[in-house]
Amino acid sequence: MNLLTKMREVKDLTPSEKHIVEYIFANLNEIVNIGIVELAELTCTSTATVMRLCKKVGKESYIDFRLELSYELMRYNQNSILKTAQTPVDQYDSLDDIVTKVANQNAKSILDTISTNTSENVAAVVAAMVNAKRIDFYGMGPSHIVALDAQIKCMRLGIPSSAFSDRISMMMNAKAYTEDTLAFIISYTGKTTEMLEVARELVRVGSSTVSITSVKPNDLVELCTYNLFVDSTESWNRLGGMSSRISTLNLIDILFTALINSDYPKFTRNMSKNMVNNVSRSN
Repeated sequence: MNLLTKMREVKDLTPSEKHIVEYIFANLNEIVNIGIVELAELTCTSTATVMRLCKKVGKESYIDFRLELSYELMRYNQNSILKTAQTPVDQYDSLDDIVTKVANQNAKSILDTISTNTSENVAAVVAAMVNAKRIDFYGMGPSHIVALDAQIKCMRLGIPSSAFSDRISMMMNAKAYTEDTLAFIISYTGKTTEMLEVARELVRVGSSTVSITSVKPNDLVELCTYNLFVDSTESWNRLGGMSSRISTLNLIDILFTALINSDYPKFTRNMSKNMVNNVSRSN
């Protein structure tokens, strides 16, 4: 029995304890950020009363109570998103329906992407980024937008990088930079002809490669050194990449945040220098 159910069903609560339970259910989204003293004040009770409630629902401390409540709320919100995201957008949907459905489909894509990639795989890619002297990004169409976003992050961190949009420039770049270069190849289908051609050239010249593609079997995965995956449930009538683009951008954000933490002083210094330079140029 989960914590929320226990609070609803416990029988021997005093009026003060019942009042705390009622307050918690009325303020579920805020309660995980409220300490025991504040909760006692908000409910006009005492910390001793809050502790008695915690023990009656099987928790030895208020910290344990709040941690489990936070986890249950996270799971509840995730399940609500996943359930709503199963319903596709219909041509007769209202604007409110479209806003909810598209947002939940994007949120579902991010959640599915997180669960699809193991911590070990992500850690291996971050380690490869740490050791690389140059990081290049390859993508066509909507994937090129993601590549540009990643390349700008590299620029801010002081890492040599490129993100070309045409096949010829990509092939020339793949041939030109081989030593200590890490190449990301972004392709939702993993079947784009240009991306497969670039991947084969990168393998030929000995560059380490990372694919970011859907979890469905594809040729790109077979070619790359490392593989990261995004949700593979794009709508049939997707306008370019929608959910997959959002989840890929989120994956890029995760990788770069972990990269910054690998040498926080160095990368924050580089970011600060770039921000100063940008300000001076604009003046």
